[in-house]
Amino acid sequence: MINEFYLGSYALEDQTSIYKYNFDDSRGKFLRTTAIDGIANPSYLYIHPNGKIMYSVEELNPEGRIAVYSLEKEKLKYLYSLPSQGADPCHLALDEQGEFLFVSNYTSGSLSVFRLDEQGKPVFMSDHKQHTGRGKEPERQEGPHVHFSKMIEGILFVCDLGLDCIICYTLDRTSGKIEECGKIFLPQGSGPRHFAVHERYKNFLYVICELTGDVYIYQKKKSDYEMIQKICSLDDNFRGENTAAAIKFSRDGRVLLVSNRGSDSITSFVVQEDGLLEKKNIISSGGSGPRDFEVFGKYLIIANQYSGNLAVIEYSEESGKLKLLASREKVDQPVMLCPIIKL
Repeated sequence: MINEFYLGSYALEDQTSIYKYNFDDSRGKFLRTTAIDGIANPSYLYIHPNGKIMYSVEELNPEGRIAVYSLEKEKLKYLYSLPSQGADPCHLALDEQGEFLFVSNYTSGSLSVFRLDEQGKPVFMSDHKQHTGRGKEPERQEGPHVHFSKMIEGILFVCDLGLDCIICYTLDRTSGKIEECGKIFLPQGSGPRHFAVHERYKNFLYVICELTGDVYIYQKKKSDYEMIQKICSLDDNFRGENTAAAIKFSRDGRVLLVSNRGSDSITSFVVQEDGLLEKKNIISSGGSGPRDFEVFGKYLIIANQYSGNLAVIEYSEESGKLKLLASREKVDQPVMLCPIIKL
């Protein structure tokens, strides 16, 4: 089967920064089909569900930007860009109806909301929320650091690594404004980065904490979320500096996967019937600095930022066992994989 994806990287504006790849999982081979420049640091990409519009951040400081592309006839065409009104935007998400784009500005610790037109193109910024405060770790939590957002059943959940919490918002679809409606607090110094959800476990959030490498499971009970498990994604014998990165489910939800930079590893957990995790396997990411990975059937493609390569891991949906394959692809500072939607 041929799996198609776009790849974002860290690069200067006049360097190649977005790539399109085919991955043939029957042969374990990569084929680069497109490479474009003109956008600085497109470290996160997102395709609208209509399959016709793609967005990328331009991770810049003091103010980042959001670039907009058309995907007509499977060709990527730059349309325009807008300021994100924050420093170093690092994540993009849509509401459940595909009418609003949410932008996480990491360094400035803010969230921007853009209203989209009928084609999915951003029209204007309808709201901007600036978080305030600081966390326990003086170097990494000197202020708020918004890193991720996702809307679930009409509530927008926003991870703030600097404040050790997930802030919840409601969205007014008429005005495009968001209002805080609650918080989920994590242990001090943990640094929540991303979380994963799956339809098999609708009332659970699986949160990966960048500063500790721990996964926390929060279960919804009535109107609140209660922490029901903490489990480390690192090997018990690992010593040294580490920052956890991505967390994603296998297609059927039976395996949860985490990447760690420092230990340069991928960890698999088997999800039990009650939603709790059992650690199964930890192996090399096939490079250094696995910032992101994507699940394609029984394969993971890993973006190893520091070593500048893509690597492939095969995994078992039954046992969670991981196997690093020989397939490699060299590319400068890869940081994010975005599967192409087939309509």
